[in-house]
Amino acid sequence: MANLIPVKNLYTYERLERIDSPKGRTYRRGEEVPVHSVTTILDKMKDKATLDAWVQRVGQAEADRIKTEAAHVGTAMHFTIEKFLEGSSLPTAEDWLQLRGYEMGYRLINKYFGSIDEVWGFEVPLYYPEKYAGTTDLVGVFRGRPAIVDFKQSLKPKKYEWITDYFHQLSAYAMAHDILHGTKIDFGVVLVAVQDGTTQEFTTTGREFERQKKEWMARLEKFLATLV
Repeated sequence: MANLIPVKNLYTYERLERIDSPKGRTYRRGEEVPVHSVTTILDKMKDKATLDAWVQRVGQAEADRIKTEAAHVGTAMHFTIEKFLEGSSLPTAEDWLQLRGYEMGYRLINKYFGSIDEVWGFEVPLYYPEKYAGTTDLVGVFRGRPAIVDFKQSLKPKKYEWITDYFHQLSAYAMAHDILHGTKIDFGVVLVAVQDGTTQEFTTTGREFERQKKEWMARLEKFLATLV
């Protein structure tokens, strides 16, 4: 991969201890008190009315099947991208869903990775002291600008107004990177592989990104208030 995209180790990304429990995921840095993961906070503070209505419409068993299969495909897609960035080979797919994930990962690579000018890190652990932590898919330079980049898979094409959680996730990672490493990341990128064979690119920057960062922090404070 290094011959295609320059890898620049500008920052030292400290590993975090990940702790999974029925109450959600937390991360711990050294001997510090664990903090909740970005994905757990987003899930806990999500309005699930639309999701609940969908489950009612299709039935719990069918909803569980769809979610399980989507998660399997998504895991395979991220694994494909990670192996590409490592410069490692993929193992033979064990089932058709995994193979679909492989294809979706390479679809994103073929469509967008030519626009990645530098990779600073992938599967990057990030920590906002005493607030939250998480792992972002990629930090680097995308289309000439320092960026937080996240990869997503979807059963159907997304619309901008549907993916507020994605932008809040980018906001959380950008703010954590800034406070830990002294950066000023003002560009967030979501790259989506859709199971119909298409791809989508969503970006946020400037005043829009600043607004989303404020929304994320307000959402975070509401979540932390529930723990008191």
